[in-house]
Amino acid sequence: EGDGGRPESRQSAEKEAAAARDVEIPEEGNSCDRMERLSGDEEFTALLYAVQQYLGKTLTPTETRKILFFYDELHMSVDLIDYLIEYCVGRDHRSIRYIETVAMAWKEEGITTVEMAKDSTSRYSKEYFTVLKAMGITNRNPADTEIALINTWTKEYGFTMDLIQEACSRTVLQTGQPSFPYADKILQSWSKKKIRTLEDVRLQDAQHQKRKLEKAAKT
Repeated sequence: EGDGGRPESRQSAEKEAAAARDVEIPEEGNSCDRMERLSGDEEFTALLYAVQQYLGKTLTPTETRKILFFYDELHMSVDLIDYLIEYCVGRDHRSIRYIETVAMAWKEEGITTVEMAKDSTSRYSKEYFTVLKAMGITNRNPADTEIALINTWTKEYGFTMDLIQEACSRTVLQTGQPSFPYADKILQSWSKKKIRTLEDVRLQDAQHQKRKLEKAAKT
C-alpha cells in the first residue's frame, strides 16, 4: 500500500472518520502520511480511542504522533501500547513525555509482549520498594527522581540489590536520614573502583582502615 495517490475525497473521508472518534490527525510531513496509511487500520484507530479513554481527554496532534511512533517505528503491538498507557496512568503519569520514556526503556530492554512488560514492571517495582525500605522509608511510593537513580544503579552500574542496600544503610548511618544523592555518590565511587560484591566492599574498608592507621602512626 502506498502513502500517496489517494483522491482528495478519500482523504477527507478518512479525516472525518477519525474526527468521529475524536482523534486529531497530525498535519505535518511523514507523520501525516503514515496516519493516512493507518487511518483504515481499525485496530490502530481503536487503540487511539482507548488511549483517549485512559487519558480522559482528546489526543493532541503531538500525542497522536507519539502513539503512531510507538506503533509504526518502535513496532510495539496494539496490546503492548494499551498496557503501556494503562501502566503509566496507573502510576498517575499522563504526560506523553513520561509515557515515551517508559516506551523507550521497554524497547531497549527488548520487551515485545504484555507478559514481558508485566514481568519487568513487577520486578522493578519490587526493587524500588526494597531500596526505599533500606533507606528506612516505608510509607510512600518512590518518586520519579528516585526511580531514575535506582534504574541507574541497577542498569547502568549493574549493581546487585545487596550492594545497593549496603550503600543505603551506609547513607543512613552517615547522614542520619535517607538521601538518594548521598547513596548515589557511594555507588558512583564503587563503580569507578570496579567494586562488584560485598566482599569487595569489605576489602576496600580494610584497606582504607589500614591507610588511616599508617597515616596516624606517621603523624
